[in-house]
Amino acid sequence: MTLLKRRNSYIENSSRKKKWIKGSTIFIVVLLAYPVLQFLIMWIGVNFNTILLTFQTNVRNKLTFVGWDDLFYNYKALFESFKLDSTKSMFGASLVYLVISCFITLPIALFFSYFIFKKIYAAGFFKVIFYLPSIIPLVILTLVFKLSFDPNGGLMSTFLGWFGVRTNDFFVGDNAKWMVWIFCIWAGIGYDVILLTAGMSRIPKEILESIKMDGVSPLKEFFHIIIPLTWPTISTLFLLGMMSVFNVVFQPFFLTSGQNDTMTIGLKIYQDSQGTGKNSPATLGLFCSIIATPIILGARSLMNRLFKDVNY
Repeated sequence: MTLLKRRNSYIENSSRKKKWIKGSTIFIVVLLAYPVLQFLIMWIGVNFNTILLTFQTNVRNKLTFVGWDDLFYNYKALFESFKLDSTKSMFGASLVYLVISCFITLPIALFFSYFIFKKIYAAGFFKVIFYLPSIIPLVILTLVFKLSFDPNGGLMSTFLGWFGVRTNDFFVGDNAKWMVWIFCIWAGIGYDVILLTAGMSRIPKEILESIKMDGVSPLKEFFHIIIPLTWPTISTLFLLGMMSVFNVVFQPFFLTSGQNDTMTIGLKIYQDSQGTGKNSPATLGLFCSIIATPIILGARSLMNRLFKDVNY
């Protein structure tokens, strides 16, 4: 009788376990279905379609494969466009944002992040000031920035007018690109500050207290402790800054409409993608991806060698 009860109990427990495993499997499949489907459609599908577009030609406002003779027509047209002054200007204007993001915005953000991390006077106020550009939508932010230089009562226009500076031509001519650069620096600092302060806050307090007892100066603390321990965050932001060569799109679009030597690669792809001839922007995008991928991977490998990864 006892053996029979044990057998029935074992069968019942096995049945419950199978039902639980079956229910867990269904739950996991349903949970993963959406991200997997999104990856297949929005990454695999989109990129595969982009590659196909580069081998198609616009015939009567319709993209078609026209044969082996013209299979690489888009690539030939792209290489021919490199001779144009407008294309040279576009690549030059785009490369400037690498310098701005990696060697201007990032060091400034690192500097201010350290002071916020050290909880200087009014650190909370400065946090809000830096975070605001990252929270406000870009279209509103660019509008506010441009209106502040409006000669008819703009805040910056009024301020600069006290020093005899006229702002009615700030977004035209050679000044236009400077205004876009200034905006990108101003708006980009906040995003970097958010990530850098988060990285610094992970540093154990015991380390900071120890170096404080040893009499280490703030300058040495910054260069020999803070930077090495937050290097993964710094290197990530540096690589993101390198990709800004292709990611700066709507800043010049909203501020200057891409005029006055402010056209970028990203904005060119965006504008050319509005019509039926999507083969040209697809070719430009694929070409830039092929060129940029090994460069960014090489930069990542180099930056990982500068400081050893520290777990804490």
